Amino acid sequence: MKTIVSLIMLSLIFSTSFSQNCTVSNASPYGWSNPGATCSEGGTASGKTILIIPAGKTVDFNSVADTWSGTTIKVYGTLLISADVTIDASIAVYSGGLVTLSAKLGLGSSTGCGYSVDIKSGGTVDVGGTGSDRLNICGANIMKGNGSCNSCSGTNSGTCAYNGNPYCEPSGGFQGPLVYTETGYNGALPIKLSYFTGALKNEKVNLEWATSMQENFDKFIIQRSTNGVDFDSIGVVKGAGINIYDVVSKYSFADEYPLMGVNYYRLKAVDLDFSAQYFNVVPVSFSGKKKIWIEPNPTAGSLIQYKTNFVPNTDDQVVILNNLGVTVNDYTVLKTEGEIEFNTPLTPGVYVIKYKTEDSELSTRALVR
Repeated sequence: MKTIVSLIMLSLIFSTSFSQNCTVSNASPYGWSNPGATCSEGGTASGKTILIIPAGKTVDFNSVADTWSGTTIKVYGTLLISADVTIDASIAVYSGGLVTLSAKLGLGSSTGCGYSVDIKSGGTVDVGGTGSDRLNICGANIMKGNGSCNSCSGTNSGTCAYNGNPYCEPSGGFQGPLVYTETGYNGALPIKLSYFTGALKNEKVNLEWATSMQENFDKFIIQRSTNGVDFDSIGVVKGAGINIYDVVSKYSFADEYPLMGVNYYRLKAVDLDFSAQYFNVVPVSFSGKKKIWIEPNPTAGSLIQYKTNFVPNTDDQVVILNNLGVTVNDYTVLKTEGEIEFNTPLTPGVYVIKYKTEDSELSTRALVR
């Protein structure tokens, strides 16, 4: 009896812990249903996150009151937009799928909503032949039938650089593979980022982020800048999987050597085909004492790697002294990190590494074995 009760409890836990998909399953060519939840135009059934329109089925948003609040509408059949509606979700159009916009479709309404239209190979979005038919993402007009729109300098391909004007519909409609966000065409959209944050703790900057989708994805490259313009790569985090849909994947990275002042961090998401996507910059301020680190320590004596937590001046130097206080080598420092190679390896012993600036001096020790 206890076993039966346990199984029932597990069943209840799993049924309430995971979101449900709303899939077209009724005989009517319009509408959708889902066991255990009511999914209808304008509905907000508990747990509803995904609407799947299978091949051979059609969903028609035919009233201005129609809406959808989830994460994704997956179109294998046909999605009709025959009234001006706003949908709070992204749209993915798969091979054989068709989205017809005979009225205006808005995905979200404010900047930074994060929604997109992902047209897979074999999928089509048709915005009709009139200038008023269009797709609006996060308040930005992206697609238009004809008239005052971005003709891509005559190519009419719908893949030119976004200039604020909607894209003209190419012959045959927008056909995949194409991806559009509020910033226009984005052919390299390996992931959808849910959030990206940074916080200082114990003189380290902890970066955390999460994705809600990863497609043909390889890795994140973490980049840092002191001015928000020029970035250097400081680490790599491999993706949780190549293709992950509608599942939250969490990541983290610790910058153990933040620079004094404001550190600007950004993520570079790299796809399997080496295309890349950049995300918003996160600033984190760091104040403390100037420091220098030596790696590896102990060292074999052929080279020394150094790192500082401040930006060097043009005349800064690293001076290496032996245990008698005699200068063995000195070098001009150009970057916050680098390596010093020795033409003749250092003999075993303890060395003092001094970092000299115009107004200060730092020192640390290195052991050569």
